[in-house]
Formats: sequence, structure tokens, C-alpha cells
Amino acid sequence: MNSNSKFFMMTIVIGSLLIGLLSYIQVQSSSAQSIGLPGLENIPGYRLFEEAVNDKAGASGAATATPDYRIIDKAVVARDANKLQAVLQAHGHIPTKGEGGAFGYGILTAEGLKAVMVSTTHAGIKDSEDQRTAADPRWHNHYVSLGSPTGTPCGIDPQVTAITFQSPGDVVVSKNKAIMSNLPGKFTGTSPPPDGKSITINPGTNVKDIVSFVLKPIDGKVCVTNIHPADKVIKN
Repeated sequence: MNSNSKFFMMTIVIGSLLIGLLSYIQVQSSSAQSIGLPGLENIPGYRLFEEAVNDKAGASGAATATPDYRIIDKAVVARDANKLQAVLQAHGHIPTKGEGGAFGYGILTAEGLKAVMVSTTHAGIKDSEDQRTAADPRWHNHYVSLGSPTGTPCGIDPQVTAITFQSPGDVVVSKNKAIMSNLPGKFTGTSPPPDGKSITINPGTNVKDIVSFVLKPIDGKVCVTNIHPADKVIKN
């Protein structure tokens, strides 16, 4: 099957897949946790999606030094005026217990770095209401703003300048899949304690790219490094 035929098939099944995903996610825990998904293969349209994303013909040529779970082979995104859903296929098994360090996946929209939807895993700091303790590496969402303030220790890499303590939408990670669902186009929450200041981040739903990244704390700031775009992004 040539690439055009595969793309056509993918566009046909995206709708049914994401409708199934929404129904499936609604019965999962509302907290953003990394859990097994034994019924994932029963989602309508998932088998065709599985066949397409497991086709290694277009596998990433990223540098071998990049761990395979930070290589996004393919991502499928669906949107309406108010929300986004995304299914990410990594090149390898995605860590869920902190063994991959501090990293994550991000959805970049037309708003650029000032408003980014991210799912992250890390231990060492409790910056999300979904974490039980600072040592809890469970996957959780943030809406963040990135910038390059004067005197930043991040050099050419962007620095986190604003971040929500709340975890908008949901994230579920299983094997080499990450599902980011029910992500609102605009979110108002608070920054992490002790500040707890009101914060509104408005990325919208006009997706431009999907990326992986590494989080690197330097001098009390959080730098976003090793940013890799997905090899293929399919938008519905």
C-alpha cells in the first residue's frame, strides 16, 4: 500500500477512533495517571490505527542518542472549536515510573511558545495537583508559557515563564502510546504553590506541531531542551 493510500485510510478511521477514545476516556479515572489499558484495542477504529502507526517504513531517523520514547513516529490530532484530542505513537516504550527522567510531550498551536499544552513526567518537585508527593512521577498535564527572559540561565533554550498547577484535560500512557484528551482551547487556573497566582493560558486549537522535550532545572529555573518534532502529524 503506497503512502497516499495509507494517509487516506488514516483520515477515514481518525473520526471513529477519536469518538471511541472519547467514550473510553470518560470511563477512566479523571485524574491524569499512567495506567494499563487492556481494553484499548476494542476502541472503534483502533485496529486500523494500530496497523498504520506500527508501519515502520517511515520510522524516525533522529539521532541514536535520543531515547526511543522521545521519538514520536506519528501523532493523530482531532479538534473542534473548544477542545483537542491527540494520540501519540512513540518509537519505544514510554516510561511511567520516573525511569526516563524529566521529559514530556507538547502540542504547539498558532499561539507559539506563549501558550503550549504539555504532558510531563518527573520526580523531585510537586508542580501539579495530580501528584501525590514531590517524588511522584505520574504523568500529568500543564498549560505553560515559554520565553527567553533577560539573564535566563537556559541560553538558547526556552524557559518556563508560566505554568498551571492544575492539569487540564487528561493524559493516559500505555506501552508506546500517549493519549492527551479533552484539552480546552483556553484554561484559567493558578500557578503552583506557594505563589498560587491566577493564570490564564489560551493556546487555541489550531495545531501546528507535536514535540517531545526534556526538562532541565538550572538555578531555580526550568529550561526546555532537546526539543524534537514528531515525524508525522495527522490532523482531523
